[in-house]
Amino acid sequence: MSAEVAAYLEREIASRGLLPGDKLPTERELAAQLSVSRATVRAALQDLAGKHLLERTPGRGTLVAAPPAPVSELYARLANVDQAQQDVAELRGSLEPLVAELAALRSSAADLIQLQDVLNGSNEHLSPEEALRLDVQFHTLLAQASRNQLMATVLTLSCSWTSEMRLRSHSTLEGRRTSIDGHRHILDALASRDATGAGIAMRNHLADVAILIRDRH
Repeated sequence: MSAEVAAYLEREIASRGLLPGDKLPTERELAAQLSVSRATVRAALQDLAGKHLLERTPGRGTLVAAPPAPVSELYARLANVDQAQQDVAELRGSLEPLVAELAALRSSAADLIQLQDVLNGSNEHLSPEEALRLDVQFHTLLAQASRNQLMATVLTLSCSWTSEMRLRSHSTLEGRRTSIDGHRHILDALASRDATGAGIAMRNHLADVAILIRDRH
């Protein structure tokens, strides 16, 4: 139950556009709103705090967390650099399999629920733009599930550098189907807590997408 509450709260934070420093209702208020125990709410909030999405401070309550300032400043500078697509592909190829391995070991039940929700919403008949949005969401949630904030932020930033290239891979029925199949294999490995399998599934996924992009270039 706490996993479902955590997944719900994370979706609410995103959908309501809450900003760093915004305050969440108290444990008692959330428990009443969601018809669950305070212990369930407390466990859910602790899970989100572990993902650096919330800050829990005595006397201040539960606040939406801000990304680490030094990292944010670094990304702001990097975002203005004209990155070669090959460099970004190598970055993802190096980090994302490791992120998948860590996520298989560290992800919570709430993480798996959210990843499954994204997969359930994906299908080969979506528009390329919507398929790309869900693709980015899946990889972002996966990175957060690794519980390595630095890796998660780097990979989130890389999405802005690769959106045009990745859109090409979603422009065909085959491309959208390949993306969904790759995500399914990754999530299966996560659900089985198979770190090695998750890393292999991610490498295979990136390789399949690279072939699609190359053929569409």
